[in-house]
Amino acid sequence: MEVVGAQAVGQAAGSLVGPAVDGGKGIFSCLKRKYVYVKNMSKNFAELEREEKYLCDEEEDVKIKLDRNKLKMEKTRRCETWLNEVEKIKVEIKELKTEYQNASRFLCGLCPLPSLLKLGKQIVNKTSEVHSLKNQISRITIMVEKAPSPVIKKHAKKIEEVPSLNKHVEMLQQCLRNDGLKRICIWGPPGVGKTTIMENLHDAVGESRQFDIIFWVNVTDRNIRDIQEVLLKRLDLKAQEYHNEQRADIISEELKSKSYVLFLDEVSSEINLRDIGIHDDHRQGKVVFACRCRNICGQTDEDINVQRLSDEDAQKLFWETVGRNLKDNRDIKPVARLIVNECGGMPYMIRLIGNSLANVSSPAIWRDTLIQLRSPSSEPKQEFEEVYKFFKLVCDKLHLEKRTCLLYWAIFPAGYELHQDYIVDCWRAEQFFMHLEKLGEARDRGHAILDEFVQKSLLEKGRNVAHYKMFEHFQRVALRIANLDEKSFRILVKEGEKIREEEWEHANRISLIRFCLSTLPRRPKCCRILTLLLQESNLAEFPGSFFGYMCSLRLLDLQNTGIKLLPLSISSLINLKALFLNNCIQLQQLPAEVGDLHSLEILDIRHTGIYSLPTDIGHLTNLKCLRVSFPETVGNHNHTEAGLSEMISSNVIARLYSLEELIISVEPNNRRWNQIVENIATEIAALEDLTTLSFCFPKVDCFQTFINTSKSWNGNKTLWSGNSFRSFNIFVGSHHRSSSLSEVDISGCSAEKQFRFSDGEGFPDAVLKILEQSCVFELIGHRTATNLSVFGADKLGGLEVCIIDDCSEMTSIIDNNVTRGVVFQCLRKLYIKDLPNLVDIWKGSIESQSLSMLTSLTMKGCHSVKTLLSQEMVLQLKQLQHLQVEYCRGLEEIIDARNVVGSTAFLKLKNLQLINLPSLSKICHNISFAWFSLETVMIKTCEELKDFPFTVENATKLRAIWCTQAWWNQLVWPNADVRDHFHSFHQFV
Repeated sequence: MEVVGAQAVGQAAGSLVGPAVDGGKGIFSCLKRKYVYVKNMSKNFAELEREEKYLCDEEEDVKIKLDRNKLKMEKTRRCETWLNEVEKIKVEIKELKTEYQNASRFLCGLCPLPSLLKLGKQIVNKTSEVHSLKNQISRITIMVEKAPSPVIKKHAKKIEEVPSLNKHVEMLQQCLRNDGLKRICIWGPPGVGKTTIMENLHDAVGESRQFDIIFWVNVTDRNIRDIQEVLLKRLDLKAQEYHNEQRADIISEELKSKSYVLFLDEVSSEINLRDIGIHDDHRQGKVVFACRCRNICGQTDEDINVQRLSDEDAQKLFWETVGRNLKDNRDIKPVARLIVNECGGMPYMIRLIGNSLANVSSPAIWRDTLIQLRSPSSEPKQEFEEVYKFFKLVCDKLHLEKRTCLLYWAIFPAGYELHQDYIVDCWRAEQFFMHLEKLGEARDRGHAILDEFVQKSLLEKGRNVAHYKMFEHFQRVALRIANLDEKSFRILVKEGEKIREEEWEHANRISLIRFCLSTLPRRPKCCRILTLLLQESNLAEFPGSFFGYMCSLRLLDLQNTGIKLLPLSISSLINLKALFLNNCIQLQQLPAEVGDLHSLEILDIRHTGIYSLPTDIGHLTNLKCLRVSFPETVGNHNHTEAGLSEMISSNVIARLYSLEELIISVEPNNRRWNQIVENIATEIAALEDLTTLSFCFPKVDCFQTFINTSKSWNGNKTLWSGNSFRSFNIFVGSHHRSSSLSEVDISGCSAEKQFRFSDGEGFPDAVLKILEQSCVFELIGHRTATNLSVFGADKLGGLEVCIIDDCSEMTSIIDNNVTRGVVFQCLRKLYIKDLPNLVDIWKGSIESQSLSMLTSLTMKGCHSVKTLLSQEMVLQLKQLQHLQVEYCRGLEEIIDARNVVGSTAFLKLKNLQLINLPSLSKICHNISFAWFSLETVMIKTCEELKDFPFTVENATKLRAIWCTQAWWNQLVWPNADVRDHFHSFHQFV
């Protein structure tokens, strides 16, 4: 080693002597500096290793920090560069280590080799680089928050030209802007357009930049983990290794400070949002569900029922799909109208059928398509498999009782609307509710089933109040399913073609509704027939022995036919449960054989030519429901009024001891009725099981006696306190004025208990008792009442509809100085007419719950009112949708709101009508008043109203202004832009 060292020193000296001599002191200084690299190499190398360890520690800390925040953060580019530089310098250090280990064997302790000098310098320099790199990290931004992925548009089918669908998109956009609505559900049957609405809403919300992030999940057949995966991917988070609960926490933590909306389409079962990671405490988070059944989504803040398209929109969508070049084809056009009707206003069906007929000019193919749509074949058409599968799946899951009720709908024509009481009568007659003895119990059960069918999107509410209908394509499916069960149903439905006599023999239920019946078989052999529907047909008479073999018949409906007589063979209907003869205006009497129908439970003979109830009715001791009406005039009868028999003979009603429902309708001031009403009222008072009554008491004393003596009214056979009446429609007074109820839309109200009091003085105890139970109250022509507060708040608390008409002494509707407390907390409709001394609707303070449910306010002919609504009253009307004021000569302003009334006022007002108000000069002094929901306005004969009452910013939903041209021309506009904005909405009347 010493030899080697001596040689090294000699070589070093030889190599340095020349430069030292030539360069003098500079050379010796350089030699000294380089020698230090070698002399301190071990120390410098240890320093390098120490700095490397510090650098690796910093690198590890950075990586841990990145890993812990990788779900919502990402490293910066500068951080990425730093980490790359660290990796690079670690490789270089590794190479230096190898070189140092190899060179250390040549060290002599006195003088280094030239390579050692180079290595020593590299170690010092690399140590400096490591130190500098380690310190850089403190000046670098390591992470930034991940940017959400861009919104991927759905490119939804445009529906601006389909108002039936587009209105839902606009409504949902409004809901998403409402901070108080976090869970929104849109529901309806398959094919009604829910997904199209959701996709249009998704794209509209994306364009608005209203939310930080938007999610879309098609929930069909997806579990919680699948849904979480969609959200995690959208958030650019990787959490596959975590279990569902941890993933839910990760999602929740990520979303709690974000504004977001989650669209869940095709929801078919209840979803626990907390299991996904969506929590109620996400203040800026919203969820929109689309499902077929209303109750699937659990508790929601807003439910929107998507219904079928309007007839106009359905036609428009169909021809856009088919091609307008075929629209004027005279052979195709009438068939097309019927095909569109079969589609039932469902966009899915319309597009499906429309695409199959696009550019098809052959009328034969169009006619064949119609036949296939109407075919009751047991095999579902392939194109309609989704509709068939949905209906059958829901149907199969129903309890047998409900399933039978649903399939029974197949006996009616497609799209046929049925009153809720009528369909329950049918179910009752068919003995679907055999375990329920009382008719009232069956009716409550039936109403609950109807509501469930609506919630499951199997039925929809009809256009008329309390009416229901099945979607047309569901009705075809129901008929196929019902007829697959040969034993239970075997339904024969005819809608135009002829019926063969042998068809009578094989069917259990026959429907010939609206059928052109030229003749009926003389005596069809149909012993198994249970239901026969002949209503609205052109039937005029029966063969005498027609019913001879129908001993099993349970339901016979002849309403709205032209029959004049019932055949004597009707006595063969020994099992008949329900007989409908209403609106048979040619029918003038019932045969005595009706008294032989001992099983009969329901008899409806309203609006016929029958002028007297036959005494044979008294033999129907099982009768539970009797509905009868009597005209004032006797029609074509060759009788003098004095010679006519009584409307209802004595002891007929008394013998019907099983009666639960009794409706007796008479025209106002019927003299024949006035002669017998007290006796009839006495017989009715003796009935113990009566739960429904429609009756006219011309005198208050007669009504007072009935209330005092009625066993059913005063009895307590129910589980709840109070009387046993489930519904009533009672009229007290002389009734010389027509009812105003026909002018009030009572849809949405229970309307089960209606009371009308006319031409009274004071308020007898019986009136107060029935008022306390009423849902609808009409006060007509009262001669002494100054307000309704004299009743007391408790008597008005349950009212949903209140009508006050022609009460000359009325100065206010409510005077809270007389009756303090909450009043009208359930009221939905308030109709005020011809109150000449009315000054205020409400006098005094208003409790917070009073008027909080009011949706419609109408005032007509009240000339002493100067201001319609006080500021305090406006603040209560948060649910008001319709405001109508007509012919009030003294009215000067609608709303007394000179100060700011708050953003919650009139949030739901959609329709405003101001007609014939000659003194009206202001709607509201506050020009910033909110009109966020206003859609239509009608202003006629209001000459003093010169300022347009709405602002462009607030009336964003205004679409139609009906007014006279003279009024429009006199308006004073704040500027031309406002005038031009509203100009496109106005229509002259």
